[in-house]
Amino acid sequence: MEGHVLNLWKGNDADLDMLTELLREAQDLKLILTFGPQGEGAEEDADRVDERLTKLFTCFGIRPKLKGYQYLRTAIRLGLEDEEEMDGITKRLYPSVAKQHRTSADRVEHAIRHAIEVSWEKGKMKTQQEVFGYDREEGRRPTNSEFIMQVMEYLKRGARYS
Repeated sequence: MEGHVLNLWKGNDADLDMLTELLREAQDLKLILTFGPQGEGAEEDADRVDERLTKLFTCFGIRPKLKGYQYLRTAIRLGLEDEEEMDGITKRLYPSVAKQHRTSADRVEHAIRHAIEVSWEKGKMKTQQEVFGYDREEGRRPTNSEFIMQVMEYLKRGARYS
């Protein structure tokens, strides 16, 4: 069966008619549903997220020379695209990141942990407090999953309110 991309955003009647016809005829139909505008708007949103993530990592003291820098970026992007990735961070997210970077899930986990340790030692305490609700002076640092999820939530809040 050939693939079809349908844009049902803003009541596109021609695509809705095509979807109805495909559903009538299909025996082995695979549907991928997305909500909201696609295309350039989605790319602009991704660019804004990347820009905000770069600024946030700079405030955290996470430099691009760390392997964990890229792994964290990828993990956060994957989590924002599909929150189910976060359901199994070691069984699902790390292997997904590792596949994209051609490494092992163990190396991904270790590099992310190291980047978080660096961020907790060198990062701005004001930013730590803003994102996590606590800072290094409290004697603890976030786990890998907590770091990724809190940064994701922070980015979502900023995208909604800025």
